[in-house]
Amino acid sequence: MIRVRFWGCRGSVASPGRATARYGGNTACVHVVGYDSHEPGAGAHPDNPQVVLDGGTGLALLQSVLMRGLLGRGKGHAHVMLTHFHWDHLIGLPFFTPLFIPGNKVSFYGACDQRVQSSIERLFTSVYSPIKGTEHLAAELEYRKLDPTGETVDGFEVSVADNRHPGGALSIRLQYGDRSIVYSTDHEIGDEAIDEKLVELARGADLWIMDAQYRPEQLARHIGWGHSSHIDAVRLALRAKVRKVALFHHKPDHDDHELDRMGLEAQQEAGDHGLKIVVARDGLVMDL
Repeated sequence: MIRVRFWGCRGSVASPGRATARYGGNTACVHVVGYDSHEPGAGAHPDNPQVVLDGGTGLALLQSVLMRGLLGRGKGHAHVMLTHFHWDHLIGLPFFTPLFIPGNKVSFYGACDQRVQSSIERLFTSVYSPIKGTEHLAAELEYRKLDPTGETVDGFEVSVADNRHPGGALSIRLQYGDRSIVYSTDHEIGDEAIDEKLVELARGADLWIMDAQYRPEQLARHIGWGHSSHIDAVRLALRAKVRKVALFHHKPDHDDHELDRMGLEAQQEAGDHGLKIVVARDGLVMDL
């Protein structure tokens, strides 16, 4: 079984405030836990197999959960997969407490190990951080390329495909037992060759977390920015025959009422094909 918890669902920049209180204002961070027991609360155990997807501002909230397990005692190994290196997906990393505890190991994954390393190291230079370099962090750091042919990370079978996004980005599929999720933040639907590979990556998944930053009329003004509409996301998900879609990477100025409307429109677009639509929000927990 898989437990998915959303800690940050916004794109571009954090957007706290009363207008966004229900869906939240933190930027991209999703926690995925694998578990085998059907006992109540089994998916919440802090030392289960787990992966962190992206390190936006939501990571600062997730760390309080991670610190209850081995990472809080200097005996943990965190696996952080980064889809790409734009600020909204990295900005929580300088405040990730497990990095400051001796004995921990933190593995960072991306499309290229050299780019992962240079991006992380840049965050901790004296320009951006009082730490003045990753060499002053207490945890052991590892930088790894996600294998395009597939690999296993902490019990999860991991496979990836390229997104259409300025500078590049990855979609990541995590399979644990017979359950699977796909994480496709920051993708602009419209290149058939790229879209078809994503459809194949997501084929039959229990959950597809999908970029849905713009309304269709807004998308027309942002061609080439690397994001999609909620309507296009649903159409692509129907091709992949997934069971559920979580609309994600919300536009900073889309308030709670706007996201309510987009969720309803997306469910209408899904029609009677059995595809369920949810609008991701900070704190949402989904057990698959």
